[in-house]
Amino acid sequence: MASGATPGDTTAMDPLPDSPAEQLRQRLTHGRGRLAVIVATSSVWLMDLLLAQHLERDQAIAPAMLGVVSGIERLGTLLFVVVTVGLVVSLFRGSRRRLFQWGLLYLSFSVLQVIANVIAMIFTAGHHQGGGLGSLWDVAAVYMESVLVFMFIYVFLDVSTPGGAFVWPSREGETPPVPHIVDYLFISLNVNSTYGPTSEALISRPAKLVMALQVLLAMLMLTVLIARAVSATT
Repeated sequence: MASGATPGDTTAMDPLPDSPAEQLRQRLTHGRGRLAVIVATSSVWLMDLLLAQHLERDQAIAPAMLGVVSGIERLGTLLFVVVTVGLVVSLFRGSRRRLFQWGLLYLSFSVLQVIANVIAMIFTAGHHQGGGLGSLWDVAAVYMESVLVFMFIYVFLDVSTPGGAFVWPSREGETPPVPHIVDYLFISLNVNSTYGPTSEALISRPAKLVMALQVLLAMLMLTVLIARAVSATT
């Protein structure tokens, strides 16, 4: 998905041989790396499910909308199961094209979940009166969900972009290191908190658009956090 590449391109899952992104892709699609992918995708869905249940129990959703929200959540659960099964089957069969398609579908669905949670937080910002700052845990949960989802997106973009979506810095005279999941977590945390990339150079246009979306959502979450903090302490 580099500049000029589209999701349907056959080169989208063929990074340059021996590049850091290609070495990372090999790790994630073989051995224990496959288990890590499954655990990671399940954790994001579980976090989203717990947030939806919290909103229902806390009566932050209007009674007239409760049925609609519950229906959407059940549909989301069904979609998650279908997408995850497709992702796992492609992962163990070693089908690069199918893995790319299911991965793109899963991440698109995850981003929509994050956007929906941020919107729900906006409409319930004035719901909590008093209760102290401890009532802001759900805002922190949405924040961390956003960090995790975009971390996975940056991993996906890096391993599916020919040559990689990032340029990883290295010491003079040394070969670029193989990126670790912590590196992508660091990037995502920095974007969410400082509204910009880190020391890693970003060379993929789709990745730049994704990062811009993350910045926008982070600004909205900060606004909700301030509003909820004022409401919780008054």
